[in-house]
Amino acid sequence: MKNNKLLAVLLLGGLTLVGCGNNANNQTTDQANTQTETKNEVEKENKTENKTEDKNVAKAQSLEEEPRYNTPIKMGFDGDLCMAGQNLAEINGYFKDKGIDIEFINTQNGKDALSTGQIDVMTGEFGSLIVPATKGLNYVFSTASHSGCKSLYVLNKNTDLQKTSDLAGKSVAVTNGIGNSGHNTLLRFLNHDDVNPKDIKVKPVEKSAVIQSLEKGEIQGAVLDDQFAQEFLQKDIIRPIRSLTSDEDFGKEVCCVAAFNKDFVENNPMLAELVAEAIDEGNTFAAENPEESIKLLQDKNLAEGDPEVATDLLKSYDYSLTNEDGETTIRSYFDDYKELGLIPANKSTDELVEQLWRPLGNGEVDVVRK
Repeated sequence: MKNNKLLAVLLLGGLTLVGCGNNANNQTTDQANTQTETKNEVEKENKTENKTEDKNVAKAQSLEEEPRYNTPIKMGFDGDLCMAGQNLAEINGYFKDKGIDIEFINTQNGKDALSTGQIDVMTGEFGSLIVPATKGLNYVFSTASHSGCKSLYVLNKNTDLQKTSDLAGKSVAVTNGIGNSGHNTLLRFLNHDDVNPKDIKVKPVEKSAVIQSLEKGEIQGAVLDDQFAQEFLQKDIIRPIRSLTSDEDFGKEVCCVAAFNKDFVENNPMLAELVAEAIDEGNTFAAENPEESIKLLQDKNLAEGDPEVATDLLKSYDYSLTNEDGETTIRSYFDDYKELGLIPANKSTDELVEQLWRPLGNGEVDVVRK
């Protein structure tokens, strides 16, 4: 009987201890959960505060308060006719009218110069600039410039070559290297025409040697800047079989666009808007006055080549394209480049547009002056 009582007491004590242990564990768990929830809430608040702070960085209340106000804007150039709008804006005083001082910087590697802040803005080709931007180079795209400005050419006498599929098993030259705008343009032509890029032999050739290489039969086609090709086109030496400039599926696309260093735009949105507006005025002048534009550009050594050839080329560009056309174009590039494996297929086109497209030049940013 005594043993039974002792056993009962021990069992009751054990149950009490177990109950206390469970209560203690539950209290510890509850405390841990509360601490975790509190920590998560604090982290959320901090993230929200940081995001708010990020959005408010350098958002000046007026143009005069922006950090780069009243300092020269560094603009890249290389004599290419595609830059006519920005160069005419300087020649005709459109920048000066808006209180902007421009410092031209001659650069042959605009992507790196723009990304690192050596220049603030330049007009460049979507075809060359897009892939590096998706890989982290620090620039964004803004103002649509014009259509054009590359085509796939063959010798005029090679009548058997009429379309891209006729080049299967043959060599096609690109003059600015593998992975640059000429190569990427060729890939887009092939993609639109359902031609496997593996069926084409791509061969880097110096621009100065490309016509000779065509005539020797070393290559059967070449992707060329229309500006360079005009002379040989007018002599009936070559002809285009595919063109960004004139083909229906590319003719309303923006070839060249004003690109800004991303930090410059984010810290100086009103100043960037004024720069873009001046470039757009330069584009309009080029469209309405092609002969005078070429004369002005060549007098300032800002355009190369025969004046008549350059004028004809300028007339072939469509300067009426809008920023809406620019967004449509950049979306098309993203979709094509994802299909071609130049951009990871899992990247959202909408997210890429949000990240890299900053339309400017048509009142997108209100400019407040003191």
